[in-house]
Amino acid sequence: MRRFIRVELPPEPVINDKCVRKRLKNSVCDSCAQVCPVDAITFDTMDAVINNQLCYQCGNCLFSCPVDAIDNISPHERTYQNNHLVISHDEPLASVEELLVWHKQYQIDGIEIAEPLVDKWLPVLAALNLKLKTLQEPVWQLIMTQPPEVDSGRRLMFFRQKLDEVPLNKGQVRTGLNARKQFYPQDSWFHIELDPESCILCGACAKVCDEQAITFGDHQFNFDEKRCTGCMSCQVVCFPKSIQVKPHVAKDSEPVTFQYYDAHCERCRLPFSAWQQNERLCPICIQHKKQGWL
Repeated sequence: MRRFIRVELPPEPVINDKCVRKRLKNSVCDSCAQVCPVDAITFDTMDAVINNQLCYQCGNCLFSCPVDAIDNISPHERTYQNNHLVISHDEPLASVEELLVWHKQYQIDGIEIAEPLVDKWLPVLAALNLKLKTLQEPVWQLIMTQPPEVDSGRRLMFFRQKLDEVPLNKGQVRTGLNARKQFYPQDSWFHIELDPESCILCGACAKVCDEQAITFGDHQFNFDEKRCTGCMSCQVVCFPKSIQVKPHVAKDSEPVTFQYYDAHCERCRLPFSAWQQNERLCPICIQHKKQGWL
């Protein structure tokens, strides 16, 4: 009689319901797809899907998703020693976002790379140092190392060499843009640009902002870019297109506050929020007047 061993496969990577693509019909967030090296993430109406035949779980999406919507993928375990990451073999290339977390969580300030792999890692290291310089953080040093020589004909010496080596530390970093915000609490990664000329002060952007990067109330319209994770939900729900969210690294970002006033429209008699204290027409009636309907 044949006996079969039941093997339970790990769950496949999925995008959960926190994804803004699944919550907002016109969402334009594509942060995960932008960093996927194999184009394994695709979008449809109110949906986002990971193609598990293409995905090899590099983990880049974990560090770019603004709402932590990726499940069943773990960050890659990497080796480090003496405040340096150690890259001795061909492993998944880290993103700049991941290395920024290594910089703070493990106090990493350099990277040792075996010489054949330097060209692969050099662009990422350069991009990382540009961001660290903007944040006034120490830049990473590059140390090139030679691959260890192994006498493949003498197995005993091979194992002896392994025993003589100093063991390297291994670790993983926390994922998600909220984790990065906690490591860099005074810095911002996105710029929220408001056009007051077209903004009608409806407050929809503040209602849809999960991070409270935009708040609206008590006659103050506040923008705190330190809180923003770049989901662009505010940009999607703003029908006058008065808000633009763009990637931008800034050191010691300060909140911006706009003042607004309570007003009553002399045409429709309804209350509204206005930029000027003596505003007499609400945005809807102003639009109707431009159309010649008033």
